[in-house]
Amino acid sequence: MFIEHGRSPDPAVSRWQDRLTPLWARIAGGCHLNRPIAALLADTGFRALTLDSGYGDGPRVFSYLYRGIAVTAE
Repeated sequence: MFIEHGRSPDPAVSRWQDRLTPLWARIAGGCHLNRPIAALLADTGFRALTLDSGYGDGPRVFSYLYRGIAVTAE
């Protein structure tokens, strides 16, 4: 099970995520706002059983989240 900040599909929001991530990662313990979560799962040998995404509470640039369940790909 996971919940993770990730890249927004909205180009205006994702541009701001790219701008803010270097600073945000330094002050938020290495958290990245702009990671492509679905691609990272596949690239690291996982398969998503469920994958939901959308905006949570707060400013859109900080609140796009991916939630799901992943297992190792076989």
